[in-house]
Amino acid sequence: MHSKQGFRFELDYSLMLLKNIHEGNTNKDILKDVTGAGENRIIAFYDWLKYIGSIEGNQNESKLTKLGETYLKIQENDDFIEPLMLYHLLRNPDLEKNDGHYYFSTLINEIFFNIVFDYENKKSSEVIKKEMFKLGAEEKYPNFITGALTSLTDSQSGFGKLGIIEKSDQNSKTDVYEAHSYWVEPLVGAYILYDMWEESRAAMSIDNIAYDKYNLGRMFLMDREAVEEVLEEIKALGLITVEKGAGLNQIRINDKYTKEDILEMMVKEA
Repeated sequence: MHSKQGFRFELDYSLMLLKNIHEGNTNKDILKDVTGAGENRIIAFYDWLKYIGSIEGNQNESKLTKLGETYLKIQENDDFIEPLMLYHLLRNPDLEKNDGHYYFSTLINEIFFNIVFDYENKKSSEVIKKEMFKLGAEEKYPNFITGALTSLTDSQSGFGKLGIIEKSDQNSKTDVYEAHSYWVEPLVGAYILYDMWEESRAAMSIDNIAYDKYNLGRMFLMDREAVEEVLEEIKALGLITVEKGAGLNQIRINDKYTKEDILEMMVKEA
């Protein structure tokens, strides 16, 4: 198993590492001094940084990607940085069960999406663990599941400000988690569509966007109506066209723009 499972994802620590890498501090010994962390923690977070698309290259020669540079520039805007990082932890369809993002992706795409629209949109941690084990999570590592849940709900160092997963305040012997829809900002939604767009694709069905695993609606627990409203907001920015009627129910992206252009728009707006 990878050591990163022992260190849950933390947004603030990731940003600290990105800042140091940007300044040229890529040596493990230097990073240990400037961050006050042990070697295993730094090695683990290098993997997390790769998952969120922020660095490339070997550790001693690593550098920030365009996305990594953007994270630093938009770090004060929670509406941009948190869903953008979470998206990259959720989207990978080729998941390995010993990789950290497996737990984030499976929890959201497989478990919480299936309960968010129920009247009782809650599950206890014990039920969640059992369902995760049925889906293939390692039964001898339940702490990996609780680590991902903590990152999803912690508003100090995780994704708690999004409110997509919240700890219930019920009096219970076990933790209970609630699922809620999160409507992404139109620029974040546009970036996700552009990032996922296959080069040979001409159009994408709105049903696919709303319901497919690893797609916009499913990853942020939005229903079809919410997805359509976000798409209309993206359309108003001139980044997509929405085609309805005559049997059509799809979108097209604007080939005048790239996902890097959208990152620049976020920086300007942040």
